[in-house]
Amino acid sequence: MDTSKFFDGHAYFKELTEKNKLAKANSFFPCSCSGINSLQDVLDNFRKQSAFVCVDDTNDAATEQIGGGWFKKRTFTVFLLIRYRYDDMIERAAKLDICRQLFRQFHSRMIRDKYIYEDLDLSFLNVSRIYTRELGEYFISGCTGLYFMVELTEPTDLCYKEDEWNG
Repeated sequence: MDTSKFFDGHAYFKELTEKNKLAKANSFFPCSCSGINSLQDVLDNFRKQSAFVCVDDTNDAATEQIGGGWFKKRTFTVFLLIRYRYDDMIERAAKLDICRQLFRQFHSRMIRDKYIYEDLDLSFLNVSRIYTRELGEYFISGCTGLYFMVELTEPTDLCYKEDEWNG
């Protein structure tokens, strides 16, 4: 099975960030991290950038049999983060609303792309159920946002190959 054709979440969400008008108007910076406890690109760029679309570079995954085939389910976590003036709860609410709107726009684009994406088959992208969670007031001082988790179920080749084994 040619794994080079499988979904690249980092490239996809970077492209969404670069093409979305709301993301551009609010200077969202595409970057990556290794989970909520390791937002290295966000922290490295916190003084230079005011908003982030941060894709987790670690995936939760499961392999399961569906019908007669085997599939690998991968979950992509994407953080939408934006800075606000520290202790200004009115601005915090307004910035959080920007993240909510950006998520809605990303979700609508994923629904569209599931059916017409030309370079990659996204027919296995689960857009019917996407988990989201807004981040609390004390997440990072002066920063608010949310994260969402989208699942992709890709076929995987689990055919036994004798030449991969000794004896």
